[in-house]
Amino acid sequence: MKLFSKSALHCALVASCALSLAAASCQKKAPPPVSKIQNVHLNLKSEPPTLDPRKGGDVISSHMHFLLFEGLVRLNPDNSITPAQAKSFEISEDGMLYTFTLRDSRWSNGDPVTAYDFEKSWKDILDPSFPSVNAHLLYPIKNAEAAKKGRVPLSEVGIVSRDAKTFVVTLEKPTPYFLDLISFCVFFPVNSRIDKETPDWAYNAGEHFVSNGPFVLKEWKHNNEIVAARNSSYWDTSRVRPDSIHFSMIDNEMTALQMFESGKLDMIGEPLSPLPLDALPSLKKKGVIQKNPVAGTTMITFNVDKAPFNNVKVRKAFAYAIDRSSIVNNITQMDELAACNAVPPVLKNNRNHAFFKDADASYARALLEEGMKELGITKDVFKEFSYYYSTSDINHKVAQAIQQQWQNVLGVQIKLENLDHKILMDKLTKRDYALAQSLWVAQYNDQMNILERFKYKTNAKNYANWENPEYIQLLEDSFYVNGTQRAEILEKAEGIFLSEMPICPIYHWEMAYMIQPHLNDVGITPIGDVVFENLILNVRKPVR
Repeated sequence: MKLFSKSALHCALVASCALSLAAASCQKKAPPPVSKIQNVHLNLKSEPPTLDPRKGGDVISSHMHFLLFEGLVRLNPDNSITPAQAKSFEISEDGMLYTFTLRDSRWSNGDPVTAYDFEKSWKDILDPSFPSVNAHLLYPIKNAEAAKKGRVPLSEVGIVSRDAKTFVVTLEKPTPYFLDLISFCVFFPVNSRIDKETPDWAYNAGEHFVSNGPFVLKEWKHNNEIVAARNSSYWDTSRVRPDSIHFSMIDNEMTALQMFESGKLDMIGEPLSPLPLDALPSLKKKGVIQKNPVAGTTMITFNVDKAPFNNVKVRKAFAYAIDRSSIVNNITQMDELAACNAVPPVLKNNRNHAFFKDADASYARALLEEGMKELGITKDVFKEFSYYYSTSDINHKVAQAIQQQWQNVLGVQIKLENLDHKILMDKLTKRDYALAQSLWVAQYNDQMNILERFKYKTNAKNYANWENPEYIQLLEDSFYVNGTQRAEILEKAEGIFLSEMPICPIYHWEMAYMIQPHLNDVGITPIGDVVFENLILNVRKPVR
């Protein structure tokens, strides 16, 4: 088997980086002395809904999955992909066959990590009866979608363990971003033996919670605290600097900030726990906030099957009436990009092409009149609808601003209703809503992660329930080209998507956070995950 060119490029990059790092390490000054005991203290804005990576679908759970588990390859803060549980991989010339050779690694209970663990975990997700909102991420694999929909048995899916150390994946078609895709935590394995013997292993800390990542789950006091400790069975313990990471669960942003200012937290802000909006001006003035662009977007999703938002002119009227620049300048205040496109620029080599005009009030009013005439309704209809949003200070203020803008520009009144995040997600998944403020954060480092969500109505994350044949065909065409040609095809697909406005983008994220002077080496990936194992405390760290 020959190496596919992308694989060769990856290997060359990895080797080059390794040599560069080795050379640089000989020239660097000695690192600052560090505390003997490395206990890092962080905060989560909410309880993770699940610690089983196969079932995850929310941001908080994903952070915990990256902390506790590890997949075949790893996405790094510099956008590179490097081997992780796989020590090497080969790709066929046609880009359809991936062969991974696993390294000698062990689960935290001493069991060897095998190709069979990966095979079972991935096939579990594709079982029609298994609850996984991210099953669609596996659909590039041969027969994966057909298996999830019950059309073929799991035995016909292109996932095979040739032996305990050889894992082979056959794709439906070339997938240029496949290595980026499988770096996401839904592709992380669980211990197949433990999962069979103790199916509820993921609900609590204890002897049955077994992981293969840099940390193990030491304590889990639900809705209160999570404590993760260094995994002594991890294959590369030299990478893991903290002895433990303590996560409090404080959902009040001001309380969390006070904990940070009193030295009880080592880092605060996104992606784990947002900074309070009221404190941003003074914090910015002090120059203590750090920022990092990530592939996240706050947006509004419309249920295109629910009148009056089944009318494209009504949806576009609501979208064009919003003044995004005012929101980012006066509410979020972190120099975010006003989003007149769907895909975050960080996923498109920082291209920021606008598909529509921000705050286009006159056009918005004209569209609303046309849409209402087509539906035979008046503005009084809109009073019946609730605009749902997830409970948080920033979400509340953004929702209030949008409500006021709609009233000022369109003369319509929409009720606001804040919900617990889990309840909101349930409504979106069940399509039990008309319009709602939501968000997305890319799960892998390619714009297809955003666009593919809307390929079919059956996708659990296609909350809008939107589908378009031309859009589908463009996404299909993109698999067979690379470079500029692929970018042009996907740009055309994005244009079609926004011409029908099933979602209304508001702003793309700048991740704002603060770190204590004694916390070093905070690395954040393009999809907004903290590289927890790199965190290190210097000698100024107070003893707690």
